[in-house]
Amino acid sequence: MAIHSYPGPWSHRLLCLFLSLMLFALGPMCSVRADSGLATGHVFGRTGKKFTDLRPIPKWNTLLKRYREEERKDVNCRSRGRGNCPYTEWKALIDRLKGRDRLTQVEEVNRFANSWRYITDPVNWGVDDYWATPGEFFDKSGDCEDYAIVKFMSLRALGFDNDELNLVAVMDLNLNVGHAVLLAEVGGRALLLDNQIKRVTKASAVRHYKPVFSANEKVWWLFK
Repeated sequence: MAIHSYPGPWSHRLLCLFLSLMLFALGPMCSVRADSGLATGHVFGRTGKKFTDLRPIPKWNTLLKRYREEERKDVNCRSRGRGNCPYTEWKALIDRLKGRDRLTQVEEVNRFANSWRYITDPVNWGVDDYWATPGEFFDKSGDCEDYAIVKFMSLRALGFDNDELNLVAVMDLNLNVGHAVLLAEVGGRALLLDNQIKRVTKASAVRHYKPVFSANEKVWWLFK
């Protein structure tokens, strides 16, 4: 499985998105700053500016809507007793992990998602940037943000609160490319789930990621 973030369109897209978000942030919106913790937008040593309107990050905003529709289709498939529903393998993982300790859940979700192949969006979808739903990822694999999305939704299904999770778009300062990861809070520590790193690790141990924006299902943060 390829596990690299590739330079090119994604780096350019991230820069353009960052500039557009900076301009949007100058407008009147609800904002809050706090000192620490994922619930306050503190990631990789930086604290972002909080917004309650997800529309400025349309890839994530529309992905959430598409995911809810996909969930309904999966439930409908199961209610009809069909054996090849979109989430069959994923639901088995969630059922197996329910009731386990949270660190085990995080580690197993990370391992499960990272077992899929890395495929860039131009190859997979014929476009520069596409954020896949879990069902689409399980069908066709994906790139960095798709791994992070599956991990986010997996931990939500296991009972993690939005305040305990951050999907984070970063600049990888080592490779000088854009990347996306998931942070999950367990026992007061932010843990990094990353398709470029095999094992779950403490986010505080990683120095080469500079956050651009982060989000959960309710709010998002912009980092200047």
